[in-house]
Amino acid sequence: MKVKLINTLESARNYVKEVENGNTNFEESWNEYLIKPYWQELSQWAPFDCSFMKPTPIEDVEKLKKQLDIFQEINFEYLETEFTRISNTLLKQDDDTIVIAFHPLDDENLIVKDRQNGVVGSCVFGNIIININSLAKDYEKWIPYVMAHEYHHSVWGHNWYVLRGDAKGNLLEYLINKGQADAFARSLYNSLEPKWLNTLTSEQENLLWKKYTLVLNSTDRSEHSKYMFGDKSIGLPWCIGYYFGYEIVKSYLNNNPEKSFNDLIDIDSDVIFTNSRFYKSEFF
Repeated sequence: MKVKLINTLESARNYVKEVENGNTNFEESWNEYLIKPYWQELSQWAPFDCSFMKPTPIEDVEKLKKQLDIFQEINFEYLETEFTRISNTLLKQDDDTIVIAFHPLDDENLIVKDRQNGVVGSCVFGNIIININSLAKDYEKWIPYVMAHEYHHSVWGHNWYVLRGDAKGNLLEYLINKGQADAFARSLYNSLEPKWLNTLTSEQENLLWKKYTLVLNSTDRSEHSKYMFGDKSIGLPWCIGYYFGYEIVKSYLNNNPEKSFNDLIDIDSDVIFTNSRFYKSEFF
């Protein structure tokens, strides 16, 4: 798998200079330096507008400068080596070069800083954006993990949307997609403990899972968001969907130890689910 890593450090420094020279239109300057040079290449395979995935402006340039002083220490040769290891472990049937851009992330985003170790990614129909807050504790340890997670999405999406063309688009598939990505990343970086996969008690799990059994076939994207990332108004904790997706996949692998992550990519989500501990007759 060929890869192109994009380091936006110099672009971010030019953005800082622009702001310090008096241009306080943050959106405009950020777009000029951090988005325009990269977005067309990053979104080249997207069949619809993915602007919601664009990295967002950082207005506190003093703090951004501190971030960039640390950001400059990121070892991109190491990351390229890690990507080679990742892509050799999970194969993608695609000759196109995958593009991975690394952008600074606003320190005001406390959820990512405190709960996600300062690193969050997105997959733009095959290509990847890694957003990094270098002021977060141990951020550098989590970059390869997030890279592996997003790469898995790239492989899964290419298989089910491009090669097969028969993705279901329901919540169950979404959960299992996320669960596979975390299970894959954890298999490579097993010393890391993602906070979004925190263990529930059996009682908590059963109570929450009952809510999911009612909507697993839903293709409503707004509903997907609630059940993946959590929604206190309906009693769903933060990122609870990641927990269930991961536990379903882990359970399937425990029941089918001969299966590899390359095998999983080709297995229908219904098959994974019905061969996991979550498929209970009283619910279905």
